[in-house]
Amino acid sequence: MLRIFRHFVPASVVSLAFIEVALLFVAWHFYLLDQPFSITQAYDILQSPSLHLALLTGAVMVLSGLYHTKVFSDYRVLAIQIAITLVFLCPIALAWGFYHTSDSTDSANSLWQIDRRALFSWLLCILLTRSVFLMFADLNVFKRHVVVLGTGRKAARIAALAAEPSVQHFIPMAYLRCGDELGIVPAEIDVDETDPAWIARYARKHRATEIVVATDDRRGLPVSQLLQCRVAGIHVIDYLDFVERETEAVDLDALQPGWLIFSDGFRSSLLRRVCKRGFDIASSLALLLLTLPLLLLACLLIVIESPGPVLYRQQRVGLGGRPFVLLKLRSMCTDAEKDGAPRWAKTGDPRVTRVGKFIRRARIDELPQLWNVLQGDMSFVGPRPERPAFVDDFCQQIPFYAERHCVKPGITGWAQTNYPYGASLEDARNKLSYDLYYAKNHGLFLDLIILLQTIRVILWADGSR
Repeated sequence: MLRIFRHFVPASVVSLAFIEVALLFVAWHFYLLDQPFSITQAYDILQSPSLHLALLTGAVMVLSGLYHTKVFSDYRVLAIQIAITLVFLCPIALAWGFYHTSDSTDSANSLWQIDRRALFSWLLCILLTRSVFLMFADLNVFKRHVVVLGTGRKAARIAALAAEPSVQHFIPMAYLRCGDELGIVPAEIDVDETDPAWIARYARKHRATEIVVATDDRRGLPVSQLLQCRVAGIHVIDYLDFVERETEAVDLDALQPGWLIFSDGFRSSLLRRVCKRGFDIASSLALLLLTLPLLLLACLLIVIESPGPVLYRQQRVGLGGRPFVLLKLRSMCTDAEKDGAPRWAKTGDPRVTRVGKFIRRARIDELPQLWNVLQGDMSFVGPRPERPAFVDDFCQQIPFYAERHCVKPGITGWAQTNYPYGASLEDARNKLSYDLYYAKNHGLFLDLIILLQTIRVILWADGSR
C-alpha cells in the first residue's frame, strides 16, 4: 500500500493504471496516428494527441469504476464495467477522430475507421493487462508476508480480512501465541520469551517483512523482542494501524482513546482550511450555475405532482455539534412525519412521491445543499450530517460517534462512496468507521478521490432510497 497525502492507495492498482495509460499511448501513437516513435523531448510527449486520448480514457476508466476493488474480485463486475466504459469511450473516440480527420477528403470513413480501431485496441489492451494483473495477483510472492502476534479476537479479524477477495495485499505467515491469550485462531507456535531475538529470527525464516501486534491484552507483551525486530529492519505495526491501512476504515471494536490521541492524523492547518474553503466556494458556484435549469425543472415537477413547498428544511448537526438548517428538494409527501417523530427512509418508502423517487435516485434532491456549502455550514466533502434526534441516540450507543463532528459535514463523503445507504443503528456504526478514517486522514487528495468515486456512485445510482 502506498500512502499518498495520508491516504492509503494500493500500489498494484496505481501501477496498473500507469501501465494501461502508457500502453494505450504507445498503441494509439502507432496504430491510430501511424507515426514513427521519434519523440526526443518531454514537450513533444505532452503535445502528442495520442497521449491526450490516453489520459482522457484513463479518467473515464476511473469514473466508470474499472479501478474499484469489486472489479478485481468478480469477473462479472469486470465484464459489466468494461461494457459500460466502451459505451462512454465511443463518442469520445468519435470526437477525437473528428478533430484529427477534419481536413481529410474522406472524413466520414476515416472517422469511423479511427473509432473502431481505437475501441478495438483499447479492448485488446485492457483484456491483456487485466488478465496478466489478475494472474500475478494470485501469486503469493507479490503479497506482503506478515507474522501476526496474537491469537485472539484481533487476530481472528486479520484472518477474516486475509480471506476476503477485495483485501489481498498480505498473507499471514503465522499466528504466534503470546502468554495465555485466548486461542480463537490456531497458533503456529508459542513465543519463546527466553530468547530476545526469537521473533526476529522466526520472521526472517518465513521471509516476513512485517510484525502485526494483534494481542487482545497488552500485558506481557514481548517488548524486547519487538525492539529487536525493529533493529533488524522488520517493520512492527499496531493492529489498529494495520486494519486502517488494509481496509481504509477504523476498527471501532478495538478503538481506544489513546490511538486517536497519539496516532498520525487529525491535522488542520490554516492553509488546508483556506484551500478547502476556496474549493468549496468555486465548485459550488460553478455546479449551481450548471445545474440551475435541471433544478428549476425539478421544482416545476414537484409543484405539478403534489401541493406543498418545493424546498424541504431540516435541522442537522454540523461542525462541533452545532445545528444548522439543511436544504433539500422535497421528495416526500408533505405529511411524511405528521406526528413529529423522525423516521429512517426505507427501500420502497410509500412516503416518497414519483418525482421524489427519481430525484433521489439521480441525487438531484441534494442540489440545494450547494447553498449550505456557500453559507459555510457544509463542505463539498465530509461526513453526512444527521438529525439531532439521531445524533443524540448514536452518541449514547456508539462510542466515539461525536468525534465525526471535528470536520465540516459534506454533500458527499468517504462513507457514502464505500457503504450503502444506512437506515439503522448498525449501519450508522459501520459508516462511522469510514467517517473517522476521513476525519483522521482528510486532505485535498482524499477529497478528489471521493469526488471521483461520487460521480461513479451517481452514474450507477448506488445506495439511493
